[in-house]
Amino acid sequence: MKKYIFLILLILTPLVSYGQTTISGRILSQDDRQPLAGTTITVLKAGSSDLVTGTFTDEDGRFSVSGLVPGEYDFLITNIGYSPVRHRVLVGVLNKVLDLGNIFLDLSNVELGEVNIVGQKQAVSSALDKKSYSVGSFVTGSTGSVLDVIKTLPGVVIDQESRIILRGSDKVAILIDGKQSSLTGFGSQKGLESIPASQIESIEIINNPSAKYDAAGMAGIVNIVFKKSEAKGLTGDAGLAPGIGMISKRKEDLPTGMPSYSDNLKITPSLNLNYKTEKLNLYWQSYLIKQRRLPNNEFTTRFYDDGNMTESQVAENRSQYHYNLKLGLDWNITSNQTFTLFGLYDYEWHIDTTRVWYFTNKDYLSPMRKWGFHESEGTGFTNITLQHKFRFKQAGHELNSQLLFTKGWEDETYNLSQDGPPPFPVIRTDKTHVLAPEYVYMLTSDYLKPLPFGRIEAGISGRIRHMPITYTMTKDPANTALIYNFGDWSEWDESLAGAYLNLIGEFLKADIEAGLRAEYTDVRYEFAPNQYFTGNQYDYFSLFPNVRLTFKISRSNKISLFYNRRVDRPGEDILRIFPKYDDPELLKIGNPKLMPQFTQNFELAHKFIWQTGSFYSSIYHKIISDYYTRVYIQDPDHSEITIKAYDNLGKAFNSGVEFTFDQKVMKNWKLSANANLYRNKIFSHTGQISFPVPQSYSIEERIDFPFFTKLTNQITFPGNFVIETTGQYFSSKNIGQGKELSRWGIDLGIKKSLASNKLELNLSATDIFNTMGIYQKINGEGFNVVYQNYYETQVFTINIRYKF
Repeated sequence: MKKYIFLILLILTPLVSYGQTTISGRILSQDDRQPLAGTTITVLKAGSSDLVTGTFTDEDGRFSVSGLVPGEYDFLITNIGYSPVRHRVLVGVLNKVLDLGNIFLDLSNVELGEVNIVGQKQAVSSALDKKSYSVGSFVTGSTGSVLDVIKTLPGVVIDQESRIILRGSDKVAILIDGKQSSLTGFGSQKGLESIPASQIESIEIINNPSAKYDAAGMAGIVNIVFKKSEAKGLTGDAGLAPGIGMISKRKEDLPTGMPSYSDNLKITPSLNLNYKTEKLNLYWQSYLIKQRRLPNNEFTTRFYDDGNMTESQVAENRSQYHYNLKLGLDWNITSNQTFTLFGLYDYEWHIDTTRVWYFTNKDYLSPMRKWGFHESEGTGFTNITLQHKFRFKQAGHELNSQLLFTKGWEDETYNLSQDGPPPFPVIRTDKTHVLAPEYVYMLTSDYLKPLPFGRIEAGISGRIRHMPITYTMTKDPANTALIYNFGDWSEWDESLAGAYLNLIGEFLKADIEAGLRAEYTDVRYEFAPNQYFTGNQYDYFSLFPNVRLTFKISRSNKISLFYNRRVDRPGEDILRIFPKYDDPELLKIGNPKLMPQFTQNFELAHKFIWQTGSFYSSIYHKIISDYYTRVYIQDPDHSEITIKAYDNLGKAFNSGVEFTFDQKVMKNWKLSANANLYRNKIFSHTGQISFPVPQSYSIEERIDFPFFTKLTNQITFPGNFVIETTGQYFSSKNIGQGKELSRWGIDLGIKKSLASNKLELNLSATDIFNTMGIYQKINGEGFNVVYQNYYETQVFTINIRYKF
């Protein structure tokens, strides 16, 4: 009889296994506590005899049932000679695995047909902990980089430095497959413009991360999930994406004789291969980017208190190559152990050239100074990662460990030339050279155990980063633009150790998640003795709690409360004492005394779901301690030079409301709208910058209410033809010492699938009308500045991709 039951279940299971949830457990005898092999597990629709699926326990008494879609089920557990037991289970969408634990059967002479109902309910339900977006569902931006896709997502803004802004802050941590990676500078926002969207499966926005994530990123986390092939044999895709950028100019160039780049040609070929067997999975991911770009096109007008005015333009004309190769394997040594080994090589090289001429009081015939630079920079890294996954007998019970080593490098040479009035009376060529290798060692271990009411997560992590930097200057001491000497070396070291525990409990009417992360950080920054700066060394131990409460008013109506504490650690790039000389009258320099900022986040969120759409709303408040940002001061010894540095400004508040509306208007028409209104409050602050001499600056208390909106329409026509438009508007907002004016832009995407969806053609046009430039007004001590950056935002790309 048992054989026939099993055959029926085996036939029916594939018909219903389209969900994501697995239910596991273990059946034991109450009499002798021994496992009961061959026990029948029958899954029925709750309160009925309708069969869904089923299985038998193995020799250890364990069972696992997969593919259950959200809903309520009765688990009927029967074994000849034992009293049957029925468990009521609620399945939602939050957890992939739910464990019923040990279930004991009593000896009985009762006929099989009699059932003992145990009034015990388990729940796995949805929450508002993150928003996940499939890259394949977007048309606009999918021909370019992952950054092009991210900027189309609801609630996301990209600034002029290609940094992601969430809820008014760029303090966003970037993860790859849930981990910090060298691809993005270990949580920072490096390299996003160089990761092709074609390699990405999905992108997750996590505004309130739990303790299992690194504590960095006060605004939240963006997790980029790479594609993984599940098909056996050889699969892959090949792509080619030609494009052109900056086909129109927002503002006429100043008469320097070297205009800003336009009609910038680009091409990105890529090849991804995957070969999979039962035991082995081999993969190759590669791409090349060759392009001309205009990453910066800064028009700066300075108004001095003495009535003078100067104008300049820094058009950063760039020629660029970028190579990326990832080669790896997954080896299933046994049914419960998998080793993953992969190597990653990334190399980017570019040349920037420009002329920066300074014109006084609109006299364009006689430049006050002529400045130019030629920068050659190569950056990259080599990464080796070993991962191990151990699966316990209980489904979903895992221990995942990772060991990583990365060697990165930055090799930058600036050739500078200038002539002008005293103190720079003759043509002179100077050169600076920065060589900045980085060595990173990282070890993480994460433990996951399903529970009858949710799951428990725990882990440890350790990371060491070491950057020994050499800096050389070639100049004429008697006549040079390199007027400051900062020495010829520096060393930055950061060591971090962390541990976390996170518990998720899920019940019929409410969910709770509570966790605590402990981190110890030690930072040391030393450099050659100089008269301007002294080294800095500090360490701290801090706790980062998180709490989430979700109240389920109904299956489609949920409210969540969040609290978490986060940190933003200043990296070496904003501590670095060696300045940037791309604009001789705007000296960009770091601050070695900069300290971390800590943030407490509070949020109340609500989501209502109906058959054809959803509405999400939230109210949030952030309290920021030791808030840091850029400040502008005037060089007291050289009045024509403005110094742009970082400093901690004390306390700041960020509060706001966010709304997201998604609706399937018609069968072939999808609409998504997002709005974010927030209140920034920067408290009055008086600080001191030690370079070139100690001098004070002050910032008045300021409050403003900026907002941005985004509207996306996607229409699908017959024949797999899709058109998508995205419009966005950003209001004016306060910045550290001034105001940034409003801007808007429209993007367009068109996609057509051919050859049974194996061939895909995609046209993407970002910022069609070239309106997304930055316009800022800055108030400094003794001067005011109008800053306009009409960098390259207008790009048209065609992507051709064939899947096999």
